Amino acid sequence: MAIAILLWAVVFAPAPGETRWIRTLHNSAHAPIFGCVALLSLLLIRTRPRFAALSPQKQYASALAIAVGLGVLTEFVQMLTGRDASLEDALHDTIGAVAVLGLFAVFDERVRASPRTSMVRFASAVVGVAALAVAATPVTRAAIKYQQRDQRFPVLADFSERFDRYFILQQSAEVAPARMPAAWASGADEQAMHVRLLEGPYPGLHFIEVPPDWSAYSMLALDLTNPTELALQFVVRVHDATHNNQVEDRFNRVFELPPGTRQIVRIPLRDIAAGPRARSLDLRQVAGVIVFRTDESPRASELYFSRAWLE
Repeated sequence: MAIAILLWAVVFAPAPGETRWIRTLHNSAHAPIFGCVALLSLLLIRTRPRFAALSPQKQYASALAIAVGLGVLTEFVQMLTGRDASLEDALHDTIGAVAVLGLFAVFDERVRASPRTSMVRFASAVVGVAALAVAATPVTRAAIKYQQRDQRFPVLADFSERFDRYFILQQSAEVAPARMPAAWASGADEQAMHVRLLEGPYPGLHFIEVPPDWSAYSMLALDLTNPTELALQFVVRVHDATHNNQVEDRFNRVFELPPGTRQIVRIPLRDIAAGPRARSLDLRQVAGVIVFRTDESPRASELYFSRAWLE
């Protein structure tokens, strides 16, 4: 019954929310759930006379196989509920099962009674702790990234200090850390984000989950470089949490960056607040910033993005 409840929770759990934190928690929850499934399967095996006589190794292998098999099965069943099967979720299921079984084996009396018990328990501890660390890594990384985001505010991004694109999505673009070309560098070995603008819809960058409260500031600043021989016409878009995905319900402004130029583009926040046609954009609930090349722009194929901050 307990296994059935856990599997029901996996299949029919609500879809994850919009934030990376919630999605990470949702995905990482597979590991502890299927760790419990594996442990319950092991205990259930031992209550059946036919399987109770098996060696501990075969019992653990059977419990792991059951957990992995049920994990794969739930991914296919989820397709019937309108959700996609996920290889990543199945991998989390397996890691969670290995972690819990490995740690349980350290204290399992049947393992203690088996030959070479010290070696087996040590190996189980190593495998269990390693799998637990792998399972916890996504949540730990997400927590660190959110803390770093909040600590550097009002800087939204600074690629001259470190290349961190955790809260940046590519749109018809490819990004990579790069040294700023000497012609536009403000210092030796200055770094930036190199953005290749591809052919496709809205080529550029989407800054997601920015710290939302901008009400104490007056200006949004973007440090951009156009290294090409073509002018770059681009849009800066800002939207808040209540944005309805309509053009007239957000801030959009077109800028032009001349060829071979580095500029700091500054936008008054009062203009951003006045962006929506029928209301004021809520500067306490800013949700994202998008910078993309316009369809009318000459096909400038790259730019360097150095910093984005509030003043």
